[in-house]
Amino acid sequence: MSSYTPDNMMEQLPHYRSKYDAAKKIHVYFIPAIDNKQDQRMYFYAIASEMLHTEMLQSLKQGIIPHFAVVVEKGYGEPSAEVKTKVKSYYGFDHDFYARQEA
Repeated sequence: MSSYTPDNMMEQLPHYRSKYDAAKKIHVYFIPAIDNKQDQRMYFYAIASEMLHTEMLQSLKQGIIPHFAVVVEKGYGEPSAEVKTKVKSYYGFDHDFYARQEA
């Protein structure tokens, strides 16, 4: 009789492994906004599971940060170099790289 360990079970269930790996992946979103009360530009950095990317984009098109996303940074004006460095080091999101891609 063979004994099952979590590793053995993972090998027998490859579909579980791929779903588990996908659930661990995140997307980082830079969200520019306007604070209407203070009439100032602001920004948010939010993260959400890669599995919810389509839902995230739909929510952002409606001007909503959905409940399943986590705001990890926010501020007024443009993000400082310190904030950009923190987001890059924690989440791998290079703000300046993506800004150049859009230009």
